[in-house]
This record gives sequence, C-alpha cells and structure tokens, in this order.
Amino acid sequence: MILSFAMFGIAVLLILWLFQTVLLDDIYMHLKQRSLTKCAREVTESVDGSLNRVQLDQISSEAAKKYGICISAYSITSSNGRKMGEAILDKHINSFCFIHNMKGESLLNKLYLAAVQNGGTYKESFSISSLFGKNQGDSNTGENVIYCNLVPLEDKEVLLVFNAELMPLTSTVDTIRAQLVIISVIILAVAVVMAIIFSVRISRPIREMSEEATKLAVGNYNVNFDGGNCKETANLSATLNRAAYELSKLDRMQKDLIANVSHDLRTPLTMIAGYTEAMRDLPGEATPENMQIVIDETARLTSLVNDMLEVSKYQNTSQVLKITKFNLTEVLRTTLERYSKLKERDGYKIICEADCDVYVEADENRILQVLYNLINNAVNYTGEDKTVIIRQTVSVSEGKKQVLIEVIDSGRGISEDELPLVWERYYKVHDFHKRADMGTGLGLSIVKNILLLHRSEFGVNSKVGHGSCFWFKLDVAE
Repeated sequence: MILSFAMFGIAVLLILWLFQTVLLDDIYMHLKQRSLTKCAREVTESVDGSLNRVQLDQISSEAAKKYGICISAYSITSSNGRKMGEAILDKHINSFCFIHNMKGESLLNKLYLAAVQNGGTYKESFSISSLFGKNQGDSNTGENVIYCNLVPLEDKEVLLVFNAELMPLTSTVDTIRAQLVIISVIILAVAVVMAIIFSVRISRPIREMSEEATKLAVGNYNVNFDGGNCKETANLSATLNRAAYELSKLDRMQKDLIANVSHDLRTPLTMIAGYTEAMRDLPGEATPENMQIVIDETARLTSLVNDMLEVSKYQNTSQVLKITKFNLTEVLRTTLERYSKLKERDGYKIICEADCDVYVEADENRILQVLYNLINNAVNYTGEDKTVIIRQTVSVSEGKKQVLIEVIDSGRGISEDELPLVWERYYKVHDFHKRADMGTGLGLSIVKNILLLHRSEFGVNSKVGHGSCFWFKLDVAE
C-alpha cells in the first residue's frame, strides 16, 4: 500500500514537472498562436464591403480585449502594392507592440506582397531582439507572431495586421521549478501518511478475520468476524459469520446423528448378542421365536446401514433413475401390505384413500422407497389414536395432469421454525412421543433427494397439536 501510494505520488510529480517546466514553453506558444489565428479569423469573417471604419473599430476593440491581441489596419494607396497608406486602426493591448513600433513602409510593403502571393493571408514570426540589434539566440528575448489579411472596406482594400507577443518564460519556469520542489516533498509526505492510514484501516479487519478463521479451522465455531467499515470486508465478514453458523449447526447435527446411530446400532446388537449367547449356553433356548428375534434385529441393522449408504450416494449425486411407466396406485397398495403385521400386532389404523388407478413415469423402486419412508415417519410420530391416512388425488393445473400423494398423521405436529429443517440429512425432531421400534431417522433426507431427482414438487404442512401432512406430486402418464 505504501509503495503504491509512493508510486502514485511520483507519477503525479513527473506529470507536473513535464507539463509545468519541460513543455511549458511549447504549450504557451501553441495556445498563443491559436488565439492569434482565432482572433484574425473572427475579425476577418465579420468584415465585408459594406462595413465602415467605425464598425471595424468596434469589432477590432472587442476582439483585441477578448484574445489579448494587438490589431492594426492600413489602407492600400497603390494598386501595385508598392506603397502603403495611413494607419486607419490601432488597437494595442501591450505597452510595447512590434507592429505599433514599425518604422517606414518597407516592412508593410513586404507583408502586403506576401499576403497577395499567399491568397490574401500571411503569417510570420519576428524576434524582439532584432529591433534592438541583439543576438536572436538570446534566451531572454521574446518573439512576435504577425498574421496579415487583405479585406475589402468601403470599396477599398485594407491590410489587417494581427500581432501576438510571445514573452520568454525562463523566469517563470525557474519559479515553478522552485515551487515544484516544495510541492514534491509535501505530496510524497502526504502519500506516505495516507498509505499508512489506509493500510492500517484495510489490513486491521483482514488481520482480525484471519485470526478468527484460524480458530474456525481448528473447530472453534464460537467466532465473530468483523469486517469494519469497508464494504468489501464487511460483506466478507458477513459471509464468514454465516459459514461459521452453518458449520456449527452441521457439527451439532453430525454429533446428534452419531449419537442416534450409535443408539440404534447398540440396541439390536445387544439383543442379537444376548439371544445368540443364550441359545449357545442354555439348552432349549434355540427356539424359532428366539431365532426370529435375531433375524428381525439383523434386518433392523441392515436397514440402518442401507439408509446411511443411500444418503451418501445421493449426496455424491451417484444415483441414476430408471424411468418406467407403472401403476402408482398399485404400488401404494403393495406398500400398505407390508404394514399388515404392524396393524394386527399394535393396533395401527393405516387408511388408503384412492378413487382410481393412476399411472406415472418414474423410477418405481425409488417411489416405493419414498412411500415406505413417509409412512414409517407417520407411524413413528402419529398420535395416540395410531391413525395414518394415505390420500391420492388427481388434479389438473395449467393444462398438466398431476397426482398428489399425502401421508397424514395425527401427532403433535412440527413448529413453524422447524419445518424447513425436517428434510436435512442430520436433523431429527426431538420428540419424546417418537416410537423407537421403526425407522432410522434418515428417511426424510432420502425422500427429499429422490424427489429432487424426479424434479417433483414436495413439502410438509404442519401445525403444533394438529399433526403433519407430508406430500409430493408426480405428472400423470397418458
């Protein structure tokens, strides 16, 4: 930052030195000559044959004051141009004017003849020192630029002579150089001070954010990024604070998942170990009932592991759908048959409401998995009446026929702030009414990923104390 400001200050000083000293004479000469040409053009263009001397005097006075140019006009008394008449106009801005102090008619005749030969216009430079017999190379002497125009005036020909005095700028350049030395020191000092102030102001929040990021990297999520008053660093700090919050939330969810999975794994493993040891050590314990318990617990372990693998596959986008046309209503009936034992044993009421068979084009196995996970979730969280309703309805929206599947439970419901989180892969509703005999806690995350692959609309409607309704839509096939 300091180097950048120093380079900027040096660049500014170089430009000042270039324009204020090296090029000052050239710029001054160019501007003065341009003013002379513009003044001559303005006066000449305003003169025509009907113009009188009074009008010419007024026009010349205004132009001389406007451009700082000396103007003279001479009448032509000889048709061959060898003899000049009297001066009919004298407008001299400077105390010393080259054309004002011309002696004799030789120079006027020369200017007139040169103007005639060049189509009525002539321009020439004269050194001031030549008037006094000095060396023309003297740097302290100036220069005069003469511009001549032949114009008609009151049926006569008049020679307009315009003079711009170009004074030497040696003393002026010396003064400016002395000033630039002082200005250079001031600018460099200011540049260094500003560089230090800005570098501290910009680097302080970056340095502090870097320290907080180091804490975040080692797993300390209780950090606060402050970007200061700079817009860019403020936006960066807001993004990092959001990232820290999301990482802390993800860390909590991962810890909850590990705790839940550990608990779910421990229960069937403990039962399998207990029953197999009993069947090994105690005579008569190797009964079909005990073997069935071992088989059921093994199935629970398999289901848990499969669900975790499913979540990993969807997260890595490695799943590919196998689209076929199938009877969705029939798949729904097949799914409900799996719960016949649960209905007989525990008294659940799983009601299916479908008024017609509907065909869809989708991955049949994945849609079956969606239905199974949604029903499992409803069974786990339904109320004391143990009622779950699966409702199928067909509707037409914007010329498109769709089937809506709703899975409704009568449980405690989900609070509004928790609704967006129920689909997260590490999220579980902490509800002491949840039944622990079914499900792994990963089902809704699997449902979400399958429906996203199908580009299907889905969601959940819930209100605390009034149960929940999970739903999704599919396009009806012809």
